[in-house]
Amino acid sequence: MSQETGETRDAIIEDDDKLIQEIVSANKGLTEPYWIVLFAKPAKVTVDGKPTLIKHIKPYFTKPTPQVGMIVGEVSNSTGEIKWEVNMPQRPFDFDALQGLGAEPCNEVVTETTTIPGAYITQ
Repeated sequence: MSQETGETRDAIIEDDDKLIQEIVSANKGLTEPYWIVLFAKPAKVTVDGKPTLIKHIKPYFTKPTPQVGMIVGEVSNSTGEIKWEVNMPQRPFDFDALQGLGAEPCNEVVTETTTIPGAYITQ
């Protein structure tokens, strides 16, 4: 079985979107803003002797303190919007190197914001 470039990424995004939609649906009656937090932490188990991460996606009803590696979405049911704050670690990523692995360039633009000084921002 072969794997296409982006297949894993698309599956992760689809899974995250499903979980986020379940949280939004379960909390659609709230009138006050709430937050959806995404983060990963080390798992207690390994795969083939290698450390793994466990992904957490859950609602918070008080605004969480931003932390590096955490994605926080402020949900407003009154406007129907989720404002995302992405706090990625300060580790530059060479997106151009992906083309050497067969990735196709595209015109998509994702703007990330953070309130953590020194966190790595891409655009």
